[in-house]
Amino acid sequence: MKFALITEGPSEHRVIKHIVSKYFKEHEPDVNQIQPKLIDNKQDQATPGGWPEVLKYCERTELKDIFVENDYLIIQIDSDQSQTATFGVSHSKANNQSKSIDELHQDIVSKLKSLIKPEILAQYGDKIFFAICVHTIECWLLPIYYVGKKKINPNNCGRALNVELPKNNIHVIPLNDKNGPNALKAYSSILSTWKRKKDITDSAKNDPAFKLFIDTLGAIESV
Repeated sequence: MKFALITEGPSEHRVIKHIVSKYFKEHEPDVNQIQPKLIDNKQDQATPGGWPEVLKYCERTELKDIFVENDYLIIQIDSDQSQTATFGVSHSKANNQSKSIDELHQDIVSKLKSLIKPEILAQYGDKIFFAICVHTIECWLLPIYYVGKKKINPNNCGRALNVELPKNNIHVIPLNDKNGPNALKAYSSILSTWKRKKDITDSAKNDPAFKLFIDTLGAIESV
């Protein structure tokens, strides 16, 4: 079982890789980072990252080459910048009402699929999975500390997470440097809480976008 990852950056790579590794632990999955390319320490980037690069990679003809050596592809992107002109997915509906998390998730998936060449989507569409974080991947981590507490606000996950981390003897994540050594050390400490598949599925129940991704992993498991 081999997974390829396209993520915004090293921190997102670390989270998605950990989820896949623990969820499919008994299958001993291989997880290969495609975009951005990372140097051996999995911290420094060999190629540029960020959401614009995720969108650009979806358009590439080479996307099909991923499946020569990998069984599945996971494409991760945050929704926090989706309203920009380049991304083009509004957080609101035509009547200015905010979209639900499910609606925003679906619209972003549709956007990403529209960028993938039709022949690639036709051949490999059932092997491509989307990790859409509404609005950031920190919203997927917050349930570790928010169980039984107030509802998660997707607009404030990074700051809310940083309130909880010192209470658990974990250094706060520098939100302006999420791929720096202090941030990656914090992510490693947070992720160590997810030791089993059940730990992940329990957390996912508290964030709708996270659960949508975990449900798709269940589809792989049933194959």
